[in-house]
Amino acid sequence: MQGTMGEPETMSPRQVKLAGTLLTSSLISRMPQAMSSLALLRVVLDAGGDYAFAGLLTSFYILAGTVGQPWLSRIIDRTGHARRVLLASAAVSSVAFLGIALTAPGMRFAAAAFALIAGFAAPPVEPVLRSLWPRIMRPGRQLVQAFSADAAVQEMIFVLGPLASAISIAVFGARGALITMGVFGLIGTVLFCSHRILAHAAPVTTHTGKRGSPLRVAAIRTLVGAQVAAGVPVGLLAITATAHAADAGVSALSGWGLALNGLGAFAGAVHVARHPFATPPERLVRPAMFLLALLYLPTAWVQAPPVYWLSAAFVSGICLAPYLTLVFTVVERTSPPQLATEANAWVVSAFSVGIGAGTYVAGLMTDHWHNAGTAAAVIGASVLTAAGAIMARPAVLRPAAPVEARELVLR
Repeated sequence: MQGTMGEPETMSPRQVKLAGTLLTSSLISRMPQAMSSLALLRVVLDAGGDYAFAGLLTSFYILAGTVGQPWLSRIIDRTGHARRVLLASAAVSSVAFLGIALTAPGMRFAAAAFALIAGFAAPPVEPVLRSLWPRIMRPGRQLVQAFSADAAVQEMIFVLGPLASAISIAVFGARGALITMGVFGLIGTVLFCSHRILAHAAPVTTHTGKRGSPLRVAAIRTLVGAQVAAGVPVGLLAITATAHAADAGVSALSGWGLALNGLGAFAGAVHVARHPFATPPERLVRPAMFLLALLYLPTAWVQAPPVYWLSAAFVSGICLAPYLTLVFTVVERTSPPQLATEANAWVVSAFSVGIGAGTYVAGLMTDHWHNAGTAAAVIGASVLTAAGAIMARPAVLRPAAPVEARELVLR
């Protein structure tokens, strides 16, 4: 099928192969993101620690990444040295995971410091990959398919990550799971960087030579705020899954709950890949956020029978990947090419801020008010997400002017 001006709407076999290689290696490199919540919780709780410190440690790891990802991405945008930055950061982050395994929870200050280092040095594979898609795919259907496939892989990470955590914990213990996280991150980053396309990721220049910050773009600032609000209910799920498993007396349910949530999001991503949006993405971000807030509400009943709660965990994830696909598309349409990696990093980091905040607040509320606190946290998170949707106005998210054309790597 042909698109406008005779350009193909579907990917060529060469594009499919390249996309598959990049997505597979990025999946492996990003596994620590999905494994971290359960592994960090268990390494603290299994050693007699409390939910509050477990949530704090997880939040430190996530929030440190919100600073490190844009900073590392800015270096990549300005120098074009994606391989060097990714490999060096992956090595540091992997060593820091070993540090957490050796110090948590007894040496709390040291464990917190290692969590900060592991998060700050997490390789920015995700924003680098997002900035590469416009150079690989044609604008329009091809690019939307790439973004939806990216979102699908991201959700597969959150299916496989909790299961990998649960298996690693069962086989090696919680400390061994942390070390496994570091190994996954390092191996995946090496594989991602081994592709030749990374060697051509030179900095994008403009006739003015000006760069500045992507946060000067109103659409990017708006998406950053929206992403924080959307990430909060996602961050709560690690706590609600653990609380439900504890109430049911079956610890494995926590991993299955998180995995089913990711599977629901994967189903949503597959649907978007097969049926791309016909409406401009800036008009769909707001309703997608409202639906996201609504679908997470049923997970508040952590004392429900496992069949109900696991079903609710699956349903809550269905809208997540379509929402993220919309966000990726708006970022690509509104950010200057020379700031693309950093713009994606800010949006990714903002989502992580919401996740970290949700995990920490839910941990505190669960410690103080048990299941009632967990339920209140979920309801509050859904209200916050709905409030965040209000500021995602289509007029702000619409491109002010055509974005500079990117040079295609594959034709």
